Amino acid sequence: MEAKKQRYPIGQQDFAKIREGNSVYVDKTAIIYDLTHASDYVFLARPRRFGKSLLLSTIRYYFEGRKDLFEGLKIMDLEEKWTRHPVLHLMLSRIDKEDPDSLRSALEQQFRIWEEDYEVEKNDMAFSQRFSEIIRHAAKKTGEKVVILIDEYDNPLINTIDKTDIHENYRSLLKSVYSTMKDLDEYIRFAMITGVSRFSKTSIFSGLNNINDISFDSDFSSICGFTLEDIKEYLWPGVVGLGERRGMTHEETLAALKDRYDGYHFTEDSPDIYNPFSLLNALSKRDLGDYWIASGTPEFLVRKLSDSDIDFEKTFNGEGNEKTLGTIDVAYFSTEALLYQTGYLTIKDYDPETGLFSLRIPNREVNYGLFSALLTDFARKGEIATLKTAMALRKDLQEGRPKEFFDKLKSFLAGIPYDKLPHGFELNFEKVLFSMMRLLDLDVQSEAELSNGRIDLLVKTERYIYVIELKMDKPAKEALAQIDSKDYALPFAYDGRKLYKIGIEVSKETRNITDWLID
Repeated sequence: MEAKKQRYPIGQQDFAKIREGNSVYVDKTAIIYDLTHASDYVFLARPRRFGKSLLLSTIRYYFEGRKDLFEGLKIMDLEEKWTRHPVLHLMLSRIDKEDPDSLRSALEQQFRIWEEDYEVEKNDMAFSQRFSEIIRHAAKKTGEKVVILIDEYDNPLINTIDKTDIHENYRSLLKSVYSTMKDLDEYIRFAMITGVSRFSKTSIFSGLNNINDISFDSDFSSICGFTLEDIKEYLWPGVVGLGERRGMTHEETLAALKDRYDGYHFTEDSPDIYNPFSLLNALSKRDLGDYWIASGTPEFLVRKLSDSDIDFEKTFNGEGNEKTLGTIDVAYFSTEALLYQTGYLTIKDYDPETGLFSLRIPNREVNYGLFSALLTDFARKGEIATLKTAMALRKDLQEGRPKEFFDKLKSFLAGIPYDKLPHGFELNFEKVLFSMMRLLDLDVQSEAELSNGRIDLLVKTERYIYVIELKMDKPAKEALAQIDSKDYALPFAYDGRKLYKIGIEVSKETRNITDWLID
């Protein structure tokens, strides 16, 4: 008998529509109750499509006293009063980065609605003053303190991060609006701001000295996204249905979902968090697709990774602390922080002595999507053509055919536009090869450190190990000689797999492989 089909709220951000439409709701209301009674001002950063908008929508209806929507949920055993508060819910997710007036127009439209609702006299005041008047009038008209919810506060800033003039204009405008709240504490019951990044120069944080950043708070690590317990309690029919469709047992289905969509951690002791957007799509379609990645990889992220002298090995095995990972400054921000905040890296370990988090790619979906985007950007051949080449190269390495591998690789590099491999071809060659191997789930290390030096590239398959040394405009025999003179192969002498030592000569002029020797 086929498993019961659940109705999943994919992309649905309105709590009322989910509840009234009989869609599955993974109950986060007990955490919401704790949050709204623990702090007056809250900030939360999470990657895109991780449920931040639904979270704020749920909080909105809770403070609006919509008790009917919460029947059967955990908060019903916790809340007794259900007081109706005026809620100012500002959503900034649809700002056009090409239109310098887009943010101002969005604010104008929303402020006019509030001014009509709370009978605020029309005037020519600045947005900051108008926001202040709206808050005061809302509290006086209803007799209750105001709740302020700002969804994707940083979206206008992220979308214009590479457009300096527009970015600065947006930053100044938002700064003036957000800072209004610091002088109106007597009128505000609760305020919550969500986003992907915490911009250090936006005075929402310097102005609100008592804001509680819960982004790294263990008590709220699972407030967005799903845990394994959530899946078993609320989504189990979907797991059964997916397994039936693919001919897998329950255990095999859970293992496949974990491998593809799990692995996020937002604190040092966070439970495993599944990407909610991808998981719901997989259960709904009963197919293990790449849904979060397909919804869009930021262009500026791909450009930053492919166009600059970034050490991939260091970046994708990076480190950071709460301060460096949680804050972003337009003038300077680490690549690790950018990747963490956008969901392409996550916390995998924590050192309490240094306060440092170890960062890794969270799961198979992210690994495939990121390196596919990077290779496609390098090659400019389209994703399908690039993937076919990568598959052929992978097969050569898995079957111990390094000569055929380098023949194909040389042809692939020859087709990369001249401007995509600028200065430092050796570094860019490593990045292309590293991306190729990671795309296909091969064990690859760039600049692999040994006691007596660094291997340019170390690739391991089930039956073979490849120790690769590169030389710019120097004979391949020198590269091969360096492997021998520094005993790069020695640590693998008793590994059991067949080992190939490969010296490569690359040309700065042709920006391609000139020669290679294989031992």
